[in-house]
Amino acid sequence: MQRCRELSRGTRPAPARIEAILAATMLHLETGDFCSPLPGSGVAARLAAERLGDHSGASQIPQPERQRVAMIAGAALALKLSGQGIALGFTHTGAATARTEQGWSEALAYATRATLPFVLVCAAVQAQRGTQKALAMTWETMSRLAKSSKLPVLTVDGTDAVAIYRVMQEATHRARQGDGAAVIWCALPAMGDRSAANDPIRTMQRYLKVRGLLPAAPAKKGTR
Repeated sequence: MQRCRELSRGTRPAPARIEAILAATMLHLETGDFCSPLPGSGVAARLAAERLGDHSGASQIPQPERQRVAMIAGAALALKLSGQGIALGFTHTGAATARTEQGWSEALAYATRATLPFVLVCAAVQAQRGTQKALAMTWETMSRLAKSSKLPVLTVDGTDAVAIYRVMQEATHRARQGDGAAVIWCALPAMGDRSAANDPIRTMQRYLKVRGLLPAAPAKKGTR
């Protein structure tokens, strides 16, 4: 997560609320994988390129927003046919997907039927009532798809890097073993909620402190 903040220099910074999502998922990328970073985040694109070494697996080409999920599913199909790697994609959820993304549910249903090595990470910001649209990617529409197509949807606190790391580990293991696609639904607080309790780095610090893993602060000069 600290690396996300370092990469923010000189580019559009990643909102602090998604640092845990980016860091904990991209740690599982390997050479030969494909990654379509979170739209509009220069930090996500840089982190993906850094993790994939030669940068060839990090999509740097402007992507048609209305077919992003379908495009990532296509990359997953190519990887399955070639026998190597997984496709990792990121998206925001909510009302915006009704305007910018078409066919996302059909693409995910196909990825499930074809057992594609595809992991979709959803940054799910809590929305106000009445702002969603019928075709939007919401918890309700995703739940219906999961039931009808038997698509695994793993829910997790989007500010908890440790929890995200664990569910990502499960999802990538399934994909690499040929067991098909999965969705990681990262629940985030409402846009206006800037509580320190929701800061991913502070959450990690609390986790380490409780387990006695947080390094002791250096002693001040003149003290023992």
